[in-house]
Amino acid sequence: MKILSKNGDKIEFLAAPGEDGLRRGDYVIVSDGGKKLLVQILDVNYAELPGILEDTLRELASEPLSLKIFDPYDVGSILTELKDSRLIVGKVRGVVEDGSLRNDLLWLPSRLESRIERASPELIMELSSSAGRRPIIIGESMNGIISINAEDLDGRLTIITGKKETGKSHLAKILITSLAEYGAKVIALDVNGEYIGLSMRIDGALSDVADKHVVLTPGENFRVSMEDAGLATITDILRYILNTPATSLREFIRLWRLVKKVNGKVTLRGLIDAIGRVQLHESVRDALMSRLLSLEATRFFDDENPVKIDSMINSVKEGGIFVINLSKISSHGRRIVVEYVLSKLSTLLRDGLIDPLFLLAEEAHLYLRETYWDDLITRMRHIGIFPILVTNQPDTIPETIYRQADNIFLFNFTNESDLNYISKTARIDSDTVKLIAKALPPRHCLMIGRIVNDLPIVVKVREMPLKMLGETKLVFGLRG
Repeated sequence: MKILSKNGDKIEFLAAPGEDGLRRGDYVIVSDGGKKLLVQILDVNYAELPGILEDTLRELASEPLSLKIFDPYDVGSILTELKDSRLIVGKVRGVVEDGSLRNDLLWLPSRLESRIERASPELIMELSSSAGRRPIIIGESMNGIISINAEDLDGRLTIITGKKETGKSHLAKILITSLAEYGAKVIALDVNGEYIGLSMRIDGALSDVADKHVVLTPGENFRVSMEDAGLATITDILRYILNTPATSLREFIRLWRLVKKVNGKVTLRGLIDAIGRVQLHESVRDALMSRLLSLEATRFFDDENPVKIDSMINSVKEGGIFVINLSKISSHGRRIVVEYVLSKLSTLLRDGLIDPLFLLAEEAHLYLRETYWDDLITRMRHIGIFPILVTNQPDTIPETIYRQADNIFLFNFTNESDLNYISKTARIDSDTVKLIAKALPPRHCLMIGRIVNDLPIVVKVREMPLKMLGETKLVFGLRG
């Protein structure tokens, strides 16, 4: 293999037919003297040689005649090698000097004397690792076992994306169970009931996170009081989720304060009864009554036997996974629960009543209102909520989120528009996203960002012995 050309951070090699054996995402080292150029392979093509089209057409035309060309000096074999020679396209990731990777050095190895070889697993792990002390084993690659550090998820915005059935949720479960084992607390918004089985192993035994795993099902073991929710949160629910007119909202705030003054506390039933007694315009009365009855129908609000979310979180001392099972409630019920949870967590963190935590949002576009996207990357991150967003529809997440994402786990995408959207991330070039993501097999992902020290790595995600759930249920799956 020899260097052909370099333009910017793009480099091209020429290789003989049996010489490459490379895959997209692999790393090679170009050594010359004491320096090394680190290159990631993006694509392999045929080398375009002068006259190759004319020569191939001549051979194609002579095939039916079965002509045997007299070749005493075996020149034909050399020409065949030339026709099959490869053009390998790579991306320069930096110059390795004294054991560290630098992007500021303007250095080119010799075309003739440089040595090109596959990068060793030890070198890639050394260059991609940070100074963390809590490793999370993700899987393996051509360079051996790949792990990241939990510290590189802490305080960061992380996105897991890819098309359906590529392994996104499986990876998310690896991350949150590992974080919990290291003592972190995770709130998981579970739309499909995929995370409720993490306390069990496949063989039926209890898992290592069984004592850290708490499933909260709204309307069953997770109900809250109106007092605990507070006026601000209930007003947000009425405004953003139930589309209450501004005039009705003003009357509701007045009604809340009146009930508080008369009864000493606010309950959902007390508010409903007050609407029937207090003098209100008929349209306002109807608007508020229908919406409060809608809240009552969710069975999420219970003023008699409420659950305090801060007590629940603080009851688990050394790490925990609190799965909010949203699979059993309606779409607007999901949004009501999420509105309460995020508002309450923000208040608790701001008041120092709970420790900072991770928020896993599975298919977040289904229940997060638009204004929360900005909150996730600004206000919430500063008060101690660190999001891990999981989606198979990347265009439902605003572009600003990708530009500020610290870590991305990218699974297979073949749709050009999806790839164009993801390639807007500030931590990697579009060529890498588009060429590598298209070729990723199931359960393989491209890791981008701080988790790999900005050195993109393709990894095959490892299996886990936990009861994962979330698999696609098939009509013919049990029929053989």
